Amino acid sequence: MGYLKAMFNKLRNGSFRYSESRYEDFFLTKIPVTSHYDNAGKIPRKIFCFWTGENEMSDSRKQVFEMMLSHVGVPVELITPNKLPEYILPNHPFHKGYEYLSLIQKSDYLRCYFMHHHGGGYTDIKAYNTPWAKSFERLEANPEKWIIGYREIGERGVAQESGLIGADLRKYWHQLLGNGAFICKPYTPFTFEWYTELHCRMDYFYDELVKHPGNTFGDNAGYPIKWAYIMGYIFHPLCLKYNNRLMFSKALKFKPMDYR
Repeated sequence: MGYLKAMFNKLRNGSFRYSESRYEDFFLTKIPVTSHYDNAGKIPRKIFCFWTGENEMSDSRKQVFEMMLSHVGVPVELITPNKLPEYILPNHPFHKGYEYLSLIQKSDYLRCYFMHHHGGGYTDIKAYNTPWAKSFERLEANPEKWIIGYREIGERGVAQESGLIGADLRKYWHQLLGNGAFICKPYTPFTFEWYTELHCRMDYFYDELVKHPGNTFGDNAGYPIKWAYIMGYIFHPLCLKYNNRLMFSKALKFKPMDYR
């Protein structure tokens, strides 16, 4: 049904074509569209997951993690605070505001950092019953494509931006990737712009982050960054900009299950 609905919306709304003049003063226009990419096909055959706190996973979360390990058919690396230093590149340190982010938004930051600098797969710690290997192979076999993931679930799953960009995100949701699981080639123009805008937003919020560090969910008094503002609000507009560089795979859509 989800596939049929997406196809209906595609026929009804047409295909999106990005134009810089359409979004003046929005971050998408800071860097012109580019197709230059020299790392085509080089993707680590690994899936990264992040657990950013010192607390233990709940029993439900452990259960879905074990389910993931038994079904995806690709090595899964759970990155914890102790393991994180192994992946921080000397010439590309984390933003100084990272330590003040909520645990949830630390994961948002890490998925961008890892997909840009390392590439490979990313997923939230969710349950899967389908293998990922063919999705890796499909992306590797298409030099002109940069990211593969599941299709967004609908308008309600899209970053709730205002103005023209918000209207376009809702209208063309069927051309967007969900941000809970995907496979990326490293150092593409997409990940570069994602990483650049993420750091711009971190710069903007840094002083307030120091004053009001986040708790687990970032719902404590004074925490300055709203939900999804450093993830979906960057990722989804970039999906529109580079929609011709995306691929879709139903295998990367997780199974609904209580994981908290």
